[in-house]
Amino acid sequence: AVVSTQSTGVSNFVEFKTPTTVAVFSSIGLGFVMSILIFMEGNISESVVNNPANKLRKGSAFHLDMFVTGLINAVLSLFCLPWVHGSLPHSPLHVRGLADIEERIENGHLKENVVYVRETRLTNLVSGILIGVSVLLIPHPLNLIPIPVLCVDT
Repeated sequence: AVVSTQSTGVSNFVEFKTPTTVAVFSSIGLGFVMSILIFMEGNISESVVNNPANKLRKGSAFHLDMFVTGLINAVLSLFCLPWVHGSLPHSPLHVRGLADIEERIENGHLKENVVYVRETRLTNLVSGILIGVSVLLIPHPLNLIPIPVLCVDT
């Protein structure tokens, strides 16, 4: 086994052992595929959100976003935590939710035009904080929810 758990009185620690050659090359392959997936999803999210039709005034920080996402994912990987990424369809829907949209009927078709977008990162910060605070619900309230409700496969 590549990893084994060593139980102490407080928590479990992962003891890393020397991985096999198959494990190393499998990890390289899976990591490469995941990096392509996250790059493509971030690229698509950024392109859709920064569409000129959205009339955003602040410049895009595409390369900075990709760099920061990479750094955050590297740190999260060290702690075996899930990666962050630009999420579709949440990012474009978030921009649309913050926009003032004007609707007109032209030639029998409804046309939507973005008039103004409230550009803020506060909503993402608050949602991240709320997700972090939800971890505090793990000890007691989540134990009251039956397991079949939380997942399909038990």
